[in-house]
Amino acid sequence: MRYFKRLGLLLILAVLVLNLSGCETLKKKFTRKPKAGKKVSPVLVPQDYKGIYPNSVLYDNHFIYWRTWTEDLMDCLANESSNKRQVLAASRAVEDLERMQDLLKSPKKEALEPHIKVYERVLDKVRLGRPNEVLANSLWHDLEIRRRLIIREFEPKEVKTFILKEEEPIKPLQTIEQTLPAKKAQESK
Repeated sequence: MRYFKRLGLLLILAVLVLNLSGCETLKKKFTRKPKAGKKVSPVLVPQDYKGIYPNSVLYDNHFIYWRTWTEDLMDCLANESSNKRQVLAASRAVEDLERMQDLLKSPKKEALEPHIKVYERVLDKVRLGRPNEVLANSLWHDLEIRRRLIIREFEPKEVKTFILKEEEPIKPLQTIEQTLPAKKAQESK
């Protein structure tokens, strides 16, 4: 009797193993097959959507970005964060100040130039390596003074009359294709 129970159990186990093993692995056997549908292809060429936003909105955005990157840079200097993050924050702050300058008319455009130069000097010092505590404090205080001046003089509501109208030309943003070396740009076409 005991012999038949063991044989029956062994036989059931063998049938179960053979059924589950089959030609495909278990993982493939129990994985859902994708439905045949329309595949979405990725966008390979970036498109420049000119004229979606008016210049006043662009100026507001760059002002907010500049302010955020400046605060991030100041936090990095105060907390002795990584040099890579300091360089990123400083370079982005400079870029946004330059874009703000591109969107302004003459008297305010020139008034923003000394502030950009200070940010560029900070960027150069940060690129040399993580500043020591004394230099970091000095840079932090310079940035704090500049931040307050820029907020006071170049806040969007203060320069509303100096922002270029939509029909006036502005310097175009650099696209990926413009920054690629000549050989890679030809390959992408």
